[in-house]
Amino acid sequence: MAVATDQHTDDRDALPQRVLHRLNPAVIGTVLAALFALPILALFALALSGDREYLVHIASTRLIEFSFKSAQLAILSGSIAALIGVCCSWLVTRYEFAGRRALGWLLILPLAMPGYVAAYSWYAITAPGSKFEAASGWDLPTVSGVSGAAFVFALTLYPYVYLLSRNAMEAHGRLTWDVARSLGVGPWGAFRKVTMPLTWPAAAAGTALVVMEVLADYGVADFLGVSTLTVGIVRAWSSFSDPAAAAQLAVLLLFGALLALGGERAARGRRQFSSTNASDNRNGPRLRLSGWRAIGAAAVAALPLVLGLLVPAGNLVWLAIETRVSPSVLPALQGTLLLATASGALAVVLGLTAAYALRSGDGMAKISVRMVQAGYAVPGAVAAIAILSALAITQSMINNVTGTNAAILTGGSILALLLAYQSRFAAVAILPCEAALTKVRRELDEAARSLGARPTQVLTKVHMPLVLTGLVTAGLLVAIEVMKELPATMILRPFSLDTLAVTAHNYASDERLAQAALPALILIAICVPLTALLNLVRPDQ
Repeated sequence: MAVATDQHTDDRDALPQRVLHRLNPAVIGTVLAALFALPILALFALALSGDREYLVHIASTRLIEFSFKSAQLAILSGSIAALIGVCCSWLVTRYEFAGRRALGWLLILPLAMPGYVAAYSWYAITAPGSKFEAASGWDLPTVSGVSGAAFVFALTLYPYVYLLSRNAMEAHGRLTWDVARSLGVGPWGAFRKVTMPLTWPAAAAGTALVVMEVLADYGVADFLGVSTLTVGIVRAWSSFSDPAAAAQLAVLLLFGALLALGGERAARGRRQFSSTNASDNRNGPRLRLSGWRAIGAAAVAALPLVLGLLVPAGNLVWLAIETRVSPSVLPALQGTLLLATASGALAVVLGLTAAYALRSGDGMAKISVRMVQAGYAVPGAVAAIAILSALAITQSMINNVTGTNAAILTGGSILALLLAYQSRFAAVAILPCEAALTKVRRELDEAARSLGARPTQVLTKVHMPLVLTGLVTAGLLVAIEVMKELPATMILRPFSLDTLAVTAHNYASDERLAQAALPALILIAICVPLTALLNLVRPDQ
């Protein structure tokens, strides 16, 4: 009996090992790549199957306007965000003044403010006859159009440039700056000739992220009256119920996003993210400011935080206090938490799987995972139309095989939403999982196996405690992105499911800004603490 029991135990223990052996890195990479590639291929198929007369019509009427407005908005927003991000990173890394340490951390928080929420609030502040104008007597320029949208984008997206530029400046240390100063170069000359060339790759990468976010946006552009390609896609889908036309515009927007990514690579050229000895940064003293110089530096560094987070959030509080709570807010909160939790958990599984595939060193797995990571450049509206196309083709194939006319795989479902979120935000989960797993040395695996540990035990008892922080980071990052995502959610959500983002946008679109304030505030109240937690747990991410 004991022999039989031992044999049964051995067979049972061998099962996970056989399963893991069959799931080789190439297979894992191929499956992950399909998550990104197949919907995009389906998108192209749907675009080609559509009526070309619509494309000819829109090309002769609105396409030039859509393309020009998208490019104009992206360039203006990226330029302003780059200026803010580089200046703030320069102040907090090179100078010492009162509040510098706190500002260095707080300047990240406007990233938690959804752009469309900031747009609602700033419009409510600056619109003619607003409560702010009546109370203060100030007649501010109305935040609207391309300039207003660029203002909002720059204030909410500059942390991309700030984070990467700050890390680059800290990595290069102050040794190069001190050498330049010792050779008689002034502060401005040292910044222009030494610091900026070394920081340029990081600043360019951050600016490219800003541009891709601007191209992917729907809420800000739609509310402030900017006719971009994303706005055209959503209108073609929702107003005209023409998926083929939406797919044709989505293909153009996809090319625009990839062009922005390629432009960043070309602008950066062969300059890489390198660093000098990290101790240079710790040992070299910052230039201490005092008096009005210190006050000026603190004021300049704090201004983006005030305008990007505190002012719009404060105005929303003012509006929400004087407005009755809508019964739609609670279901929207529940829907938001449901989608964020499910997407975050699924992203952790996919991210960890991809990280293990990369750890194997398999060439095919590496190519496939990098293809999945490129999905972050795909705007949400494009991802939504791509998922709809893929599900429609799959459903048609199933119906042809079974001889039925079922509609199981359709848009307007949580499944479609989860697929779109993963194809868009998988890269956000893969990066922290990969970074965490690279810190697990292979010697630990060998030591555990030499002590008789099975593969599942190595995974649960050795790897998991070491990569847990990275997994939490991945889950939170994706959850935050999902909660803020608007165009994909609007296109794919079931009619019975609302989110805070969709609810706030619907109220704002009807000019009911006071009713939009509460769901927008709740969204901020969730995203800001999570962003702060991420900065405390994994500041390097």
